Amino acid sequence: MKVFAAVPTAAAAERTPADRDRVVDAARAAALLVVVAGHGIMAVVAWPDGVPVLGNLLAAFPLTQALTWLLQIMPLFFFAGGAANALSWDRHRADGYASWLWGRGRRLLRPAWIYLGIMSAIAVVVTVAASPRTSEPLMLLTTQLLWFLGAYLIVTALMPWMRPTGRACGALVALGLVAACGLVDALRFYLGAPDAVGLLNFVLVWAVPAYLGTLRARGVLGSYPRAWLVAVAVGGIALDALLIRVGPWPVSMVGMPGEPVSNMAPPTVVLAIHSVVLAVVLTLLDGPLRRLLARDAVWRPVTGVNLVAMTLYLWHLPVLIALTTLLHVLGLDRPVRLDDGGWPVPDGWGYAPGTVAFLAAYGVCVWAVVRLLWPLEHAALPWWDSPTSARSPGPRVAAATAGIATFGVGASTLVLSATGLAGFPARTIDYAGLPLNAAGAIAVLLLSGAALRWAGADRKAPDREPAVSA
Repeated sequence: MKVFAAVPTAAAAERTPADRDRVVDAARAAALLVVVAGHGIMAVVAWPDGVPVLGNLLAAFPLTQALTWLLQIMPLFFFAGGAANALSWDRHRADGYASWLWGRGRRLLRPAWIYLGIMSAIAVVVTVAASPRTSEPLMLLTTQLLWFLGAYLIVTALMPWMRPTGRACGALVALGLVAACGLVDALRFYLGAPDAVGLLNFVLVWAVPAYLGTLRARGVLGSYPRAWLVAVAVGGIALDALLIRVGPWPVSMVGMPGEPVSNMAPPTVVLAIHSVVLAVVLTLLDGPLRRLLARDAVWRPVTGVNLVAMTLYLWHLPVLIALTTLLHVLGLDRPVRLDDGGWPVPDGWGYAPGTVAFLAAYGVCVWAVVRLLWPLEHAALPWWDSPTSARSPGPRVAAATAGIATFGVGASTLVLSATGLAGFPARTIDYAGLPLNAAGAIAVLLLSGAALRWAGADRKAPDREPAVSA
């Protein structure tokens, strides 16, 4: 494998099939770039007595939190994934559920294994070498983004039940999913249910854009009259505004430090409705976007981002953590102070030019790390990508095992996103009333991944017996 190999963007763009849905690919790439840029822009860190205190630029200027209604486009990941999974399932249904689910999970988990192997080793060293007060706030972030992998794989496992539907049935199913999200929130906020009930929305909320993606792939979403789609978008925005006005839901579509409720963790019905609005707006813009993406100058960057998507997603946050720490060690922090609530806020005119320089350095570092590691996203991983010699289970056993294993992978990565790698491997935290430990979650992840491989991987051809001479 060539070190620091160039991403073959031009060649991949030229091989794009004529029937490929470029709008879906562009939505995925745009969502990823907004996430990467957003984390760099929003991060505000103070270091009182050498201890990092993490804040959010939007929390420092509350009026800007309304911008998250435009910038929170993570649902487009699931919308694009739902469309891709629907097409893949339709093509490979005959191969069986276990084989299909293994194929989807193998590609996504490959870069995750590499990431966790490297970061777990780093976490052990940091736990031994640094004081918990200094290391824990930053190490908690190292696995935060794995929530996406967990939620996405669980939603992917539900694909066979997201059956092709007509317009009326499609609308009713989408409405039912949103209503189920609202029921979970009602149980949490109004009926005194345990906080753990809210974890159901990690599946229900993200199933909304994924299901809408299946409707797009099967031509249903684009068949609704434009007037209906406009009405749904306007109505969704109005409904979210009403819920935020009268209920416990915050304005921000991303989590804010110090807020008692987050629309992201666990996700809420407000985010589910926001997902509907995004999917509908993208559908309304479908024609102009298709024409724009037909241009090579636009399509090539989209292709390049998608080729390195998991590497960029997984590694940009560790790059942000490392750069922030390095600049503090060098005495090059941006001017930041703690407000009356103890949260970091910009301090003076020097913050803006300092942020421009910081973002430039951040962009270069992210580019370098992605350029170094992206081949690992596509290279075969020993054992993981090899055919198995285990005896093939029956179709029903394989399907059940693959489904259960995928839910195990999803649950364990969601746990890792909550625990981080601070104090690894011994540290345990309480989340929604549940004791969670990163090492235990990794153990479950490994076992679940092995079970998924056993259920769906290709089998090695049996060794041929030597011919018997006459």
